[in-house]
Amino acid sequence: MLATRSSRCLLLLFIVALAAPFAIAQQTGEITGKVSAVDGSTLPGVTVEARSNVLPQPRVTTSGDTGDYRLPVLPPGTYTVTYTLAGLETVTRTVHVLLNGSATVNVALGVAGVSESITVTADSSLVDPDSTAIKSAISEDQIEELPVGQEYRDLIKLAPAVQYSEDAIRGPSAGGSGQDNVYLFDGVNVTLPLFGTLSAEPSTHDIEQISITKGGATAVDFIRSAGFSIDSVSKTGTNEYKGEVGFQFQNNFMRGDAEQIGRVPTDSNQDRTWLTANFGGPLLRDRLLFYASYYRPTVERTDRTNAYGALPNFDSSRDELFGKLTYTPTGTILLHGSYRASERTVENASIGITTPGTPSTALNEEATFNVGIFEGSWVINSRSFATAKYTNFVNDTSSLPNVLLDVVPSTAAGTRLDVNNLEQYGLITVPAIVAGQDAYNTFIGPLLQRYGYLDGGTRVGGGQVGVGLELNEQDFFRDSAQFGYDFTIGSKVSHDLHAGYLWSKDGEDLMRTSNGWGSITVPGGRPGSTFTPPGGTAQTVFYTAQFTRSLEGGVGGNNIHSEYVSHNLELNDTIRYNNWSFNAGFVISKDILYGQGLREADTLSGYVAAPGNKYKMYEIPWSKTLQPRLGATWAYNGLDNVYFSYARYVPAASSLPRAASWDRAILGLTTRVHFDATGTIIGSEQLASSSGKLFVEDLDPRHTDEYLIGTSQQFNSRWSGRAYGRYRFSTNFWEDTNNNARVLWGPDGTERALYINDLTARLAQIGSGSTYVIAELDGAFTKQYEATFESDWRGDRTFIRGSYTYAHYYGNFDQDNTSLDGNDSAIFLGSSNVADGPGRQIWDNKLGDLRGDRRHLLKVYGSYQLPWNGTIGGFGLYQSGQPWEAWNYEIYRFLPGFSGTSDLARYGEPAGRRRSPAHIQFDASYTQNVPVFGYNFQFVLDAFNLFDNETGYDLEPSVHRTTTNVRFAEPRNRFDPRRYQLAVRFEF
Repeated sequence: MLATRSSRCLLLLFIVALAAPFAIAQQTGEITGKVSAVDGSTLPGVTVEARSNVLPQPRVTTSGDTGDYRLPVLPPGTYTVTYTLAGLETVTRTVHVLLNGSATVNVALGVAGVSESITVTADSSLVDPDSTAIKSAISEDQIEELPVGQEYRDLIKLAPAVQYSEDAIRGPSAGGSGQDNVYLFDGVNVTLPLFGTLSAEPSTHDIEQISITKGGATAVDFIRSAGFSIDSVSKTGTNEYKGEVGFQFQNNFMRGDAEQIGRVPTDSNQDRTWLTANFGGPLLRDRLLFYASYYRPTVERTDRTNAYGALPNFDSSRDELFGKLTYTPTGTILLHGSYRASERTVENASIGITTPGTPSTALNEEATFNVGIFEGSWVINSRSFATAKYTNFVNDTSSLPNVLLDVVPSTAAGTRLDVNNLEQYGLITVPAIVAGQDAYNTFIGPLLQRYGYLDGGTRVGGGQVGVGLELNEQDFFRDSAQFGYDFTIGSKVSHDLHAGYLWSKDGEDLMRTSNGWGSITVPGGRPGSTFTPPGGTAQTVFYTAQFTRSLEGGVGGNNIHSEYVSHNLELNDTIRYNNWSFNAGFVISKDILYGQGLREADTLSGYVAAPGNKYKMYEIPWSKTLQPRLGATWAYNGLDNVYFSYARYVPAASSLPRAASWDRAILGLTTRVHFDATGTIIGSEQLASSSGKLFVEDLDPRHTDEYLIGTSQQFNSRWSGRAYGRYRFSTNFWEDTNNNARVLWGPDGTERALYINDLTARLAQIGSGSTYVIAELDGAFTKQYEATFESDWRGDRTFIRGSYTYAHYYGNFDQDNTSLDGNDSAIFLGSSNVADGPGRQIWDNKLGDLRGDRRHLLKVYGSYQLPWNGTIGGFGLYQSGQPWEAWNYEIYRFLPGFSGTSDLARYGEPAGRRRSPAHIQFDASYTQNVPVFGYNFQFVLDAFNLFDNETGYDLEPSVHRTTTNVRFAEPRNRFDPRRYQLAVRFEF
């Protein structure tokens, strides 16, 4: 009967896993250890039972022939573990299970007598006697006691050896670029599909725990990140009804005055609020538990001013609902299902420092963020278990200008711009005076008087006037299914074997149309500002418009669809013998990139043009993605250890399904139009970097090799530490580049050859495409050397964790340094400004310290529980400054075909020669609990950047840039000023 019931439950599990519309990674930890007698002999057959309020039914196993036991796939939380064997005493342990963590608990049983109860503070230990992985876990109590913000990215500052960043989109560097990290929220990969940033909006209000893996990964959980991987698990209902209502606020008087950036003073009053509510409990006691929450953050900015004067008010609000069910039909089967739905609206966004305050330049934005999850686990017996997961992630975003123009751009002969009313045609970048260019300065004089802003009583350029730039709709999605099976064989020499399969599909639907003529610039006849129309002669350019249009004629709908499909297999064996543990495994993948606009055919290129048609753009086969994971750990005294590991990572993220999609060429999505001094059209061109591109054949995928050696020490029951050294080497970077880049501009020793010899013939078959190609850049690499020391101490009332890292991150390919606008954005992976044209190749001064290099990084944080139900928490940081270098196009004027005047990505000196100031910061928190009639009122005061160190960073690298508010070497950003937040919560 029991076997029949188990079979039925297993069948139900897999049916639901296949049919459910939502879930991904197994959000669990485990308890392992050995049971022995007091004389040291092993004890097989001991019953081990784990109970917790987060697990509806207890989990039971028995110790094996060598006394070893394992309780896998346990939801993170606090467990009471009981060890019983007839004739011997009963021993009880209190164990804290952390997300993706393994709590090791060894016990000795004596003859029957008084039972023993001991609390094992496993969450204070940095020691895992069987693992080489560099993991850090933070529990709910620590999150509540420490000064962290409300957004998921705020938790990253707690990660050892990961730089502190206040970027809003990109991630911080940890041995890779800001787009090399993987972000899991409640087990779902919410990394922005195709781009690798954290642009989604997960929050911290109902996170139970977080876990960060930074290195030494095994072939478990499909870790392919070339940076770090962070995961979280949400709160779960228990067998007791519990709830909380909270309100947190930060008004304008609780925020310090920000130091001015650049020459233009700006100001605003900002009020922020956060409303939270949650409730959970049993639907069927000991079987089915529920948890639900609501979250509403708001931001309001009033009395805003910038270079042009008063601005309209800014308003942002978000409503988020979350529900979760936990079900244990039997003691060996655990099911989780949850759904999170968030909607955000923003009024009057995207008004810059030098943009007029009229509503015409503003955008209204909307975004939805939905995450669905189903996951299940079945503990088949004491030596095997199976898992299954399915997840669905959707992030739809859109923006719409407040004022929509009815003018339609055209490239037809005779087209004219009304040069006396440019603000009615698009968004104009106001030209600025250039010393020594008298004719140009005379021409732009009337434009400055009409559109410039006042700076010291003089009208100056550099601002933007007109209307909101474009109508934009970007919908991202990711579906994922994952299955795994684990079993253990052997006794004296044991093998923990794991096999898993993961399928995922990342996608984007993009619809983008410029408002009117889009962006309008004024070359003004400066030297080099010429354009030669087909069959004509070179003419001087005075005005240029650049616009984007969506698919026309209803072909394929009104969007560009892109996909990145990944198949992943992993096999792992953890071999244990005495105090040695060896890990041997691998991950292997097949990644397929799908674009739009071609169809496979028997032609030279392999395609024919087919607007709107989905096609396989490129495939990275299994044979090129083998990622070995090898390691050895010697726990020489049973706990303290030394370890070594080697791992290869092949990152999955790539923007090429959209960046190289052929519809970008066929449909002419981005067009640049040039005009003479009267506004009469000279001619037009398709923007090369926005055209469909072909791939060089037989590319090797980018990979990162990691070598790690370290030691972990449990100094006593309260104090642990670890030290490790790590070396990472990344190579085989893909980028779009000129097909003839090596021929025209290659340095001595470079292969002087086209990337694709017959590119012209291929393009002739499938229509006009880009002369750029997707290639593996010769010799592109990054390296990181790192030495890190971590320590963790927990007393009865105190928790302290600290880390110091010395690191050197350098190379000649810097994904974090490709934009003149600060780089805090989702920049194309594989199609950035790197290697675009003369002066931007990786041999053009690109070798040096990379933007993510932070030579010294010190973090200390912790909390102390006061005798009067109060807690104080603190976070301290010292971080070296940001490397940067001067950008100067003039040193590349000698290169063939160079005629531009842009410093963009043209390094005028070796990379990273300069460095911004170091940053020091201290955050503090005070929490007061007030029990009243069995309920609890909680008051929390957080203070961030208490010493108000508004260190400048992101220094202006352009020597010639005039369309910005700052001058060369001035900071374009500063760390946020001192600010306070006050929260009131009612817990019941």
